[in-house]
Amino acid sequence: MFKATVLATLLSLSVIMPTVNADEVWNTNTGKVVYESEQGSTAIWTYGSGAEVGIIYILGLAKVYKNRGRYDGYWAQKTSKQKCDSERLGLNGEMTPYWGRFQIRFIDKNFPSRWEAVWSYCDGAAQSTKIVGAPAQP
Repeated sequence: MFKATVLATLLSLSVIMPTVNADEVWNTNTGKVVYESEQGSTAIWTYGSGAEVGIIYILGLAKVYKNRGRYDGYWAQKTSKQKCDSERLGLNGEMTPYWGRFQIRFIDKNFPSRWEAVWSYCDGAAQSTKIVGAPAQP
């Protein structure tokens, strides 16, 4: 149910972004997550489908393919279980009050890597359910 209420990946303002790392796709306990593109030092991931698509912006991850560590970012989508008092950039360059913190830790040093993430609604406390990702097999 988390994918309907949480994750997100950053899009550049009103531009549809091309896939940068199509080989970076993970299966998670919340569904598929795709590394879509990069903007500056920010990696942009997407998750979900249809009305439940979300975006995740991960600061400092862009262009880092080896020895990945821990990174902070946020998720955003059009709706979720909890509405925040402030807005953040979401899908298609639109602002949304449905977002939360996202902190990821890569487990393996080499590409492709497994990872785990903690997340929250807005700036609240981390949720008890971690998101765990493993590289999808072609």
